Formats: sequence, structure tokens, C-alpha cells
Amino acid sequence: MQPNIELYYHLEEGRIPVSVQEKLELAVRQCLPFVLKSPEGPVPVLADLYEVEISFVDDAVIKDIHARFLDDPSETDVITFPHGDGVGEILISFDTALRQAKEFNEPIYRELFRYMVHGLLHLHGHIDTTPEFREIMFSLQEPLVEQFAPAIEE
Repeated sequence: MQPNIELYYHLEEGRIPVSVQEKLELAVRQCLPFVLKSPEGPVPVLADLYEVEISFVDDAVIKDIHARFLDDPSETDVITFPHGDGVGEILISFDTALRQAKEFNEPIYRELFRYMVHGLLHLHGHIDTTPEFREIMFSLQEPLVEQFAPAIEE
């Protein structure tokens, strides 16, 4: 089973142009089967979901959610929730992506796509809480970013 993907933009209008939104949506939908074919992590739920909601938010929103649900009041890049109702939720901070893209000299939309793939891998059971787990996760993530992100930047 492959879940449906829905993207939501809870940002000021124009921060992500509509043309880029369409490319992000197409890229993540094309990438999803490859994530599902990759090795699962310890607690996979992605294949059992009927929908994945990906929301782009600002730092204030992600900081609030991070504090309320994960007891960490800092900004972060991606938060993932596997809900019991067959829906997975990925929250992505546009502001954090913007800072990280500048810091690593990456295009902003590639960084946003990286966070989308990262969230999907979390739902596929991967965790990044230790250096070993992080290395496994990134070894799956970065080839997918390299394969699918160029279409966003055209």
C-alpha cells in the first residue's frame, strides 16, 4: 500500500511560489515508492498509512509543537507524528530550512525536499538519535535527495 501525500503551506503567501510547490509535490510523490522499497527502520508505519500530511510552518509554530509534544522548546527542522488513525504527519520549518540552506550553501528548495524525505524515513521507522542510526538514515536519505531534488530546481 502507498499512502496519499498532501502538502499544506501554513506560511505567508509567496514564501514558496506555487510553481515550486507543484515541483515539491511531484518530487515527493515520485520519491515515495523508493522510500517504501528501502530497508525499514525499527518501528515502521509508512506502508500502513493511507495518508501523509506534510505541512510547512514557521519557526514559531514548530517551536511550540516541539515544546508541547516533545518537551523541547527549541526550533527544529522536522517533526514527524505517526497517528493511530492511518495518517502520518510531517511538520517542516521553512525558517530552519532557510537558515540551514544558507549555512550549507544549498538551494532552499533542495533543503525543504531533504526535510520531506527525512520525515518519510522517520515514518518508515528510522531514527536519528544516535550517530549510528543517523548515519544509516542519511545513507538512505541523501541518494534520494540527489535523485529527485534536481527536478525542483529546474
